[in-house]
Amino acid sequence: MAWYDGAIFYHILPGGMFGEEGDGEKSPLSRLEGYLSYLKVLGVDAVILGPLFSGDPLHYGMKSFSEMNPKLGTEEELCRYINRAHSMGIRVLFDEAVVFSCREFFIFRDILEKGDKSPYKTWYKNVDFQGDSSFHDGFSYASWKRKEQYPLFNFDDEDLRIYIIDQIKEWIKRFDIDGIRIANCTSLDIHFQKSLRYFTGQMKPEFFLLGDLRKGEPLRYVNSETLQSLCHYDFYQALVKAFNEKNFYDLAYTMGKNHEVLLQMNSFLESPRTDRISSVLTDRANLYGIYMALFTLPGRPSLYYGAEYALPGKRERKEEALLSNPFIPEDHKPDAFTNYLAKLSEIHGKNSELQIGAYKELYLDHRLYAFIRTDGNSGVLVLLNNDSMDQYIRLKLPIPATLAFDLIKQEEVEMDEYGQIKVFCAAHSGRMIKVK
Repeated sequence: MAWYDGAIFYHILPGGMFGEEGDGEKSPLSRLEGYLSYLKVLGVDAVILGPLFSGDPLHYGMKSFSEMNPKLGTEEELCRYINRAHSMGIRVLFDEAVVFSCREFFIFRDILEKGDKSPYKTWYKNVDFQGDSSFHDGFSYASWKRKEQYPLFNFDDEDLRIYIIDQIKEWIKRFDIDGIRIANCTSLDIHFQKSLRYFTGQMKPEFFLLGDLRKGEPLRYVNSETLQSLCHYDFYQALVKAFNEKNFYDLAYTMGKNHEVLLQMNSFLESPRTDRISSVLTDRANLYGIYMALFTLPGRPSLYYGAEYALPGKRERKEEALLSNPFIPEDHKPDAFTNYLAKLSEIHGKNSELQIGAYKELYLDHRLYAFIRTDGNSGVLVLLNNDSMDQYIRLKLPIPATLAFDLIKQEEVEMDEYGQIKVFCAAHSGRMIKVK
């Protein structure tokens, strides 16, 4: 079992969390170092950090692979942060969109200066010196989402592939990172994926490659030769629908498609590309139930910074903008919801069934969903109620069991002599019951 199989991830946008300039005395990275103890108590196993090397800390788009954006801090502060995280048993991943750059990237500047004589003219996709751009560059090129401030790299170019892989290897060497979240990985060439997996694995056998894919075939990206995981947008959309429309059927269908693939996916309720879940839900009372679903269904749960306080917030409507609501931990005190998420993290960390266990649906209707995660002779039974009414249900367990114990309430649950269990599930809530 690799470290990431049972991990809980915490995604931080340093340029958004404290603002681009920190508090005027300390940089965002320097302040983040003091936040690590809090994350440890929250149950976080790995931090996803970035973008750090973009032209704008609130947008993706590589400006340099070697020089971090100075608004976020210094290389020394970044190294100190990672060393401190490692000393506490927390892994660190960079979050970067290595598939495109900003216009300030040295390769693009070289093409602007030298035109057809630039040795890098094939490093961007569809460069055509017979065309032009809206910036009047004297050539046209492919760009991310047709936004010409973000030219797309050409992964058919072997020299480019070698260059980017060498730069990522240098990240591992300089910063000792444990993985990369590759934002907007749709353009990621299959040969590049394989090379990246091979060379990073040579340096760190469990180096984690996480893709960010809104649409596409997961198995093209996640297998033994390419990436280890993808951010699971289908799961996110199905979760939101299940609780907003009081309909668990699409969620159960998503779960039933391919359990093995789902176990490898990174699941989330908030990300740089979404609104805050508390602003998405039509009824905030469902926050408890939807987060229980996140921590109990197959997948590796990931929290976006400030999620533990159920912060509201919406992303700018600009396609390139990231969800970057300010969040200063010192201004918040742990509340009932914070404690609830910490409890979910603790339960997830102590029960292998929720990390790598098999999934089996036990009951399904629009408003009540029951399933069990099993590992060996034990299981965790989960009930989710998206309704405003309490629910009772009697279930026949699919495994032999003589003991049932509520993991949230820390109390036994009665079972009859036939191995059936009668469970009460309050409105807008869930139950997690260990059976063995």
